[in-house]
Amino acid sequence: MFYEIAKSSELSLQLMRGCIDTFLGKRNPEETLKEIEKGAEILSFSHDQVRMKVSEILARFQPMGADLRKLISLLEISYGLLRLGRYTRNIAQTLVLFENLSDCDISRLIDTAEITENMVKEALKAVEEGNEELARKVIGMDDKVDNAYSSFLMGVIRGEEKRAVCAVANTLILRYLERIADHAVMIAEEVLRMS
Repeated sequence: MFYEIAKSSELSLQLMRGCIDTFLGKRNPEETLKEIEKGAEILSFSHDQVRMKVSEILARFQPMGADLRKLISLLEISYGLLRLGRYTRNIAQTLVLFENLSDCDISRLIDTAEITENMVKEALKAVEEGNEELARKVIGMDDKVDNAYSSFLMGVIRGEEKRAVCAVANTLILRYLERIADHAVMIAEEVLRMS
């Protein structure tokens, strides 16, 4: 079960990095989407494996106390990784749909994506090490992502973004990044619950 979660962690980070590279114009959006769709399928399969193993352990051994909390937390972490795959797929779909954002200011997207990627990395490192301090750091980072999304959205509402394509694409992608950050927080919170 730990192996599945470790592999899913690596894959989630790889998918996140693919999205950031696509923002930066280093990758073709359609190729990124294909890769992410495959990765999301793998994350789904891996989550199913973790769920089956947890169910088997519960049925056979009826763990209690700390062992039960740890199993439930591992299942939640696996689910969080599955959701990370879904949201990176949503970002890739948005990049394909809008094709060319070269006329848009995507600096906020890049900054927010890098913060979000760092949150995911740190949350997964906290899981691996059982590091409560690192988990709390991840939880504290969430405000930056929330603020980036809400402040951009308020700017759109006030009419600060003149190009509708840029407003919609940036809003969607920032929303998906905000959801990824929320799942990184959820993973970090599970580290605290396991302790």
